[in-house]
Amino acid sequence: MVGRMQLKRVCSILGACCIMYFSQGASAAQQTPEDLAQLWIEAIKENSTARIRPLIHPACPQDSITPEILARMVGGGLPETYDIETRELGPRAELEKVYAVVPENQLNIRFRTSTPEDKAKYGLGKGFPIARASGTWFFVICLKSR
Repeated sequence: MVGRMQLKRVCSILGACCIMYFSQGASAAQQTPEDLAQLWIEAIKENSTARIRPLIHPACPQDSITPEILARMVGGGLPETYDIETRELGPRAELEKVYAVVPENQLNIRFRTSTPEDKAKYGLGKGFPIARASGTWFFVICLKSR
């Protein structure tokens, strides 16, 4: 009898963990801004807006996530060399005026190009604001409606 009760408890805990994991989807992997950047790089390499969509902050209203912004996030390719950097954003009061979800940092991929052709092809890099939700990092691309 005790064994059956313990088994039910273990199954219940495992079930809850599975539900929590799958409800977070792809977001379960980005515990640091660098983790988020790696997922972003994969999306850029595949030019996949479908891969970038789960990386958008869950509190962003869905109607504020435009296809144009998603396309800009993944379009244009990726040169062989680049640097990943984060920097803090602020002041918060100013950010609250602009964003529906207030970002904490800016995540940048700085392209290191050596030829004029590569500079023309790739540009200088990409950068978007990011914020945490439940310990996981997401892009914040939702502006307040005016």
